[in-house]
Order: sequence, then C-alpha cells, then structure tokens
Amino acid sequence: MSPLAASLWVVAIALLVLKLVATIILLLRPRATRLATTQGRWLWWATKITPVIAVPCLIVAALIEQDRTGLWVWSLMMVFVVVAVPLKIWQRFGQA
Repeated sequence: MSPLAASLWVVAIALLVLKLVATIILLLRPRATRLATTQGRWLWWATKITPVIAVPCLIVAALIEQDRTGLWVWSLMMVFVVVAVPLKIWQRFGQA
C-alpha cells in the first residue's frame, strides 16, 4: 500500500470515527435539546459533513491501490451520501 493511500485511509477512518462520536453524543441528549446549543449544532453538522469528505478519500485510495471492487463500493456509497445528506439537511432546515 502506498503512503498516500494509507494516509487517505487514516483520514477517512478518523472522519468516520468523528461522525460516530458526534452521533452518539447527540443521541444521548434529550430530543428537544439536541440542537439547542452551539455545540449541538456543530455536532449535527459534523454528522452530515464528515461522510462527504471521507468517502472521496476512500475512492481515491481505491484508485491508487487499483482496487476495482473498492472503487465500485465507495462510488456507490458516494451516490448514497450525495442523495442522503442534502435530503437530511432539507428535512432539518428546508421546511417552513
């Protein structure tokens, strides 16, 4: 594995761990107060933005490693992220 691919994997895993931790912290709070504080809003955004950054890192790592299966899996995951993240943001902020 090339050093660049390894670095991309480390970045992607760190971002996904950040998403997991932010999600757990938010879920431990009462539903009515999850987004009441600035910290809660930052955590909510962290759960939405981290996959948008992590999945392209995984795609590039798969390209560098010439991993066709990984390339397909991560590309399909990116399609899901591109659809799901804006949908969740719209559900949270787009409704009047």
